[in-house]
Formats: sequence, C-alpha cells, structure tokens
Amino acid sequence: MFGNRIGAVLTVAVAITLVAAIPANAADSTVTFATTGGVLSVAVAPSAPLNTGSSTPGTTISGVLGAVTVTDARGSAEGWAIGVYSTTGFTATGSPAIPNTGVTYIPGAATGTVAPGTPSITPGIAGSPGNDRGSARTVYTYVNATAGGNRVSWQPTLTVAIPSTARPGAVYSAKITYRVM
Repeated sequence: MFGNRIGAVLTVAVAITLVAAIPANAADSTVTFATTGGVLSVAVAPSAPLNTGSSTPGTTISGVLGAVTVTDARGSAEGWAIGVYSTTGFTATGSPAIPNTGVTYIPGAATGTVAPGTPSITPGIAGSPGNDRGSARTVYTYVNATAGGNRVSWQPTLTVAIPSTARPGAVYSAKITYRVM
C-alpha cells in the first residue's frame, strides 16, 4: 500500500522536474571563440647620448641607453633570449671608425619584471656587440616552467673607447640593434 504511493510520488516529482528543466520556449545557441597567439617583442629608446666620461680622443666615454623592455605575450613557457649587435660600429665623417671591438655593452640588472611562477632571468656578460644578426651578443635570457605572459626591463650602459687618432669635434654615431628570439 505504501509502495504504490511512494512510486506515484516519485513519478510526479520526476515529471515536475522534467517540465521545469526544459521550458517549451527555450532554444540553445552555441558560442565559440578562438584564441590568438601573442607576440614576442622588444621596445627601446629611439636614441641615447653617451655623456659620461671624456670625449677627448684616446679616452673612454659611456652612457645609459635607456630602458630596454622585452614583452612576451605568447602565453607559453617557451622562454626567450635577446641579443645585441651593430652592423656599422661607430662612424664619424672625416674621422676613423670605431669597430665593435672598441665598444662594450653592459646589460645591468633587471629594473622591472612581471612574470608568473619563479622565472630565471639572467643578464649576459658585458662585451662587444656582435657584428650582425647571426653574431648578436646575448644580453638577457628568460626561462620559466610556468606558462604565461611576462615582461622584463633593464637599463644597459654602452662604453666606447675613442681612438687617439679621432678628429676633435667629430660626431660619432652607431645603430645598436636588438634581436629577441
């Protein structure tokens, strides 16, 4: 006698649940999106004066190049390295060129870092920039087992040995190129 009542109550409860779960005026819409891969990029100051030390021929001059910032928006744990090179060295009209062997790039310490997990961020060893893309001197590396975007900044210093045969008043310039990979 109680078995029939329990069965009837369960049947009614299941029927009410089904009716409440699927209203007669409902419709489904499938929503999709695709993620895109971010990029690995570098930002640098457009120009920098060397103004520390002496500019007299036969001496050394140096200066801070401004902030260098690598931004990795790829979202992976791939890591990166960045190198520096100069295809021209320093040149001046009417004065001897200063090859990359007379230039020292000093990476300096990281001044700003945003990264997930516990990354290994390592500055390179000070030295002459490479002569081309293939010989770029590695100035920073980033390794992390945790995936996610990251950003690292530093303020490098460039030191240049001015040849004793440089013409007084010569204005030297060079293009320093960064390659992030």
